[in-house]
Amino acid sequence: MANLTVKDLPDPLYEKLKSQAHANRRSIASEVTVLLERALGERATAEEDLLQRAERLRDRTPTRLTEEKRQDAVRRGRA
Repeated sequence: MANLTVKDLPDPLYEKLKSQAHANRRSIASEVTVLLERALGERATAEEDLLQRAERLRDRTPTRLTEEKRQDAVRRGRA
């Protein structure tokens, strides 16, 4: 995998990049990669990225919501 060094990046742009990476729970390097992929058409849509992130979060969730648990939650919400 290649490395990229960006020289003379304006401080306000770096801070914005850093803030966006934090908001997306990515490293700055990962955020730059995602932005470049989108800009260069390597990823089809931002929605695909969102779906992949959701899938990763689901995989880290210890339990799944069963239909029985869902119905119980609905009943408790109406009580």
